[in-house]
Amino acid sequence: MTHQPQPSPHRTTSSATGSFTNRRSATSRRTFLAGAAATAGLTATACSSGDDSAAGGSGGDSGPVTLQFWTYSLKGGDPAAQAIIERYHELNPDVTVKLSEVGGTPETASKLLAADRADTAPDVVQIEYRALPSLVVAGVVADLTKQVSSSKAGAQDNIWSLCTLDDTVYGVPQDIGPMMFTYRKDLFDQYGVKVPTTWAEYAAAAEAIHTADPSVYIASFAATQFEFFAAHAAQAGAKWWSNDGETWTVSLTDDASLATADFWQDLVRRDLVTVQPLLTPEWNAQVNAGKILSWAAAAWAPSVLYSVAPDTAGKWESAPLPQWTPGDSAVPFLGGSTYLVPAKSKHADAAAKFAAWLGASDEGSKLLLTLDIYPGGNGGREATLKSAPPRLMPQQTDFYQIADQVIDDTTITQTWGPNVNVASSTFGDALNEAALGGGSFRDVYASTQAAIIADLKKSGFTVS
Repeated sequence: MTHQPQPSPHRTTSSATGSFTNRRSATSRRTFLAGAAATAGLTATACSSGDDSAAGGSGGDSGPVTLQFWTYSLKGGDPAAQAIIERYHELNPDVTVKLSEVGGTPETASKLLAADRADTAPDVVQIEYRALPSLVVAGVVADLTKQVSSSKAGAQDNIWSLCTLDDTVYGVPQDIGPMMFTYRKDLFDQYGVKVPTTWAEYAAAAEAIHTADPSVYIASFAATQFEFFAAHAAQAGAKWWSNDGETWTVSLTDDASLATADFWQDLVRRDLVTVQPLLTPEWNAQVNAGKILSWAAAAWAPSVLYSVAPDTAGKWESAPLPQWTPGDSAVPFLGGSTYLVPAKSKHADAAAKFAAWLGASDEGSKLLLTLDIYPGGNGGREATLKSAPPRLMPQQTDFYQIADQVIDDTTITQTWGPNVNVASSTFGDALNEAALGGGSFRDVYASTQAAIIADLKKSGFTVS
């Protein structure tokens, strides 16, 4: 008999992602940074907490300014990215923005820590939302609350919350990930399977598909997708990290989290999902061959799928993510990134102005659409409603209308702890081993919780 847990969803309407303190002592910051540096593979074990005067900005700049912009979305060789930079220079002739592609979030975080230590920090840095708390606690991020106050109307509160900690704004939202379910409509129709609106229906669909053709699966089970499992648990009502001032609480073993662990263990045990990582040559081949039929992710999934399976365009559609409780559409965001200004930027005011224009102005956020990402700013979001559907599903003319409604339904906020990298690596390795070897998923959640707590204590935090 299929186990179908139905935990009660938890809605959070707070305007902040979490209650992180940015008033830690210099000793605590250095202690944490030692752990962060080790996680990132750095050899340094200490760092200053940042130059408060630098965070105050560069209001004294009277001549031309060159901003060093570390980003992986705006690539120097991309004409669309260059057009954005040239447009800003046209609007601000005294400001030149220099693009530097430094890699994804782990590489960028490591390099930013090192640059802060060497007093060679850039001026604007793109980083994923989940990595922001650790950099804030490390003291390498400027407080942008005052600089971006006039731009707050440019994005919804639930989007600003992704880069707001303890009521302090530390970044400007670039893109967001409204959670959606992208699936092969033609093959769902062929197997007589309806689009699941609940996770119970998802499990039933998985069974129906695999029974009809044992070589076909509803999806792959990718154990290393830590953010998805955290979001799935949050949808069910879990809070993996929370804090009260200096004290942290870690909970991966509450009833809601373990219900989601049981849900996936049941599907893996019955061979209703295929255990393998995403975006490998093998996974790509199975997607192209119609052997993997869906991806529960976010509105950015169609772009990724099109990049690996362009010949399947026109056969896919997207729908809202399945729910735990029928009729409750609350979800968290999945993925996305922010523009932060390093505490040691030599041009912090000019950097904050550029970041606010790009991420939260109507013009800037609309231009981000040209980079094939889902902008967080209202202007870009509204522009999607008049945009052509993603190339993966040119026939689904209501794609962006559905995504827009999902954004309104995104009322669950997630608190990311300051040691999310430790959690991610521990969780992914253990869950993959359990999925392949028949181990207990509940034990994985428990061991990951223990590892997170031990690391927090080692880094000088108080854990309740």
